[in-house]
Amino acid sequence: MNSLRLLLENCPIWVEIQNKSRDHATIVVAPPLAGSVDPVYYCLDLALTDKGGVSVREEPAHRRFPEFCMERHINPGGTFCLEYGSEDSLGDADAANRLWSSLETFLHNQEYAAKRREWPLAAGLSHGEAALEQLAMEELAKPLGWTEELLGGMFRGRGWLAQNLPRVTKKLDRVVNARTPCPRGCNWKHKSRRKNSCELDSCETGCRKQHKPILRANCPNRWIVEEIVLREHRRRAIEAALVADLREKKIQCCGTMKNCSLR
Repeated sequence: MNSLRLLLENCPIWVEIQNKSRDHATIVVAPPLAGSVDPVYYCLDLALTDKGGVSVREEPAHRRFPEFCMERHINPGGTFCLEYGSEDSLGDADAANRLWSSLETFLHNQEYAAKRREWPLAAGLSHGEAALEQLAMEELAKPLGWTEELLGGMFRGRGWLAQNLPRVTKKLDRVVNARTPCPRGCNWKHKSRRKNSCELDSCETGCRKQHKPILRANCPNRWIVEEIVLREHRRRAIEAALVADLREKKIQCCGTMKNCSLR
């Protein structure tokens, strides 16, 4: 059974199939929207991909979204980037259900982006292979509770990850000069307040001591900090190359989002 047939045989109740063939289908979907009384309908085209999976795009005659927007995860040509590898072959019904769930979330995020002109922070995903670097960074950050600050740095331009990063080798395989302050901005606290972990908490009320910055060499999470820095350098390089390629092809920003690298 090919991926398109598998997908159509496992569609949720908010999907109406209008036409279908072996490698193409047209559907109308109206996923439930939180806080909305009236459903929103989307007319979509599904097609088998060269990878054996299914691509999704809007029908041109019933378009609600831009034809292309990298910040809204709409590829050149109009196909949706639902998640990393979303056009890969579907192996079973569980994979088909996950794709439907990803499509539902994607459509909700599009409505969010249309109103606020930015993608939901928790759903932020870097483009192309840069997504792999981001996912690896999130795995490192999650046990330490740093996920939100990483996403804020990558997609909102705030915090230490959005600033000038520590220098790395040309091969992007090592962070140099460990005697510089930890990029997270941690400072030594009074001995009674020190923890065996990175901390950004302020000191006691009224404290006027100038706490010295913790050097990266002394950081209890030095390996994790340096690995995140290396991967962020790589993520930025991949994204910059993608933007340069789009500019070379004269592909323009749609103007619907606050921050876009193509502007």
